Amino acid sequence: MKAISLDTNYDLQAQNGTLLLGITDEQNAALIVNTEKGEWKEHPQMGAGLRHLIKTQNTDREIIRQVSVALTFDGINAAVTIENGKLNISL
Repeated sequence: MKAISLDTNYDLQAQNGTLLLGITDEQNAALIVNTEKGEWKEHPQMGAGLRHLIKTQNTDREIIRQVSVALTFDGINAAVTIENGKLNISL
């Protein structure tokens, strides 16, 4: 999907006063995974809440399920795995 791009600090990217467009699939997935349910005002059920999932000591299987459901809610079909304690999302 092509949309307004964000930088690594999730700030809008601009050049000469113009917002930059780019492929945003990865940034959209990162935003969904890192936000909690309720942070998206128009869609309060969106968000995986990864920080919360990790803090509450969920199993790898539960984390994968929650992340997959959150991504699917936004229409993102991704393979989600955990290897060596690292979450991998393949778009």
